[in-house]
Amino acid sequence: MDQIAVINIKNGEVKPNGDRQLSPEDIERIESWMADRMALLAKRDIDDIHRAVDYLNITTQWVQSKAQDDQLEDVTDDLLLAMHDLRSILVRKKADRMMNAQDAAK
Repeated sequence: MDQIAVINIKNGEVKPNGDRQLSPEDIERIESWMADRMALLAKRDIDDIHRAVDYLNITTQWVQSKAQDDQLEDVTDDLLLAMHDLRSILVRKKADRMMNAQDAAK
């Protein structure tokens, strides 16, 4: 296996390795690989978010049943700030989606 190019998946940049000229077949295979890779990364992002929801639920259980006062003191402000930021953005995005759906229905 020879490296034929360096790929930046974030911006789609493809740099041939050295003086190599990429053939149309090379470009086609690279584009196919990039599409597959972006789909995999998107799937991983969603999996991470689902795990975050699970962690929030676990955290709720911990706060209710196991947490000591000193432990709560250590994490409460950070959790409240993070949840406030998340809630604010989720509410705004939900409102945007609802407005867009309402506009599309007109």
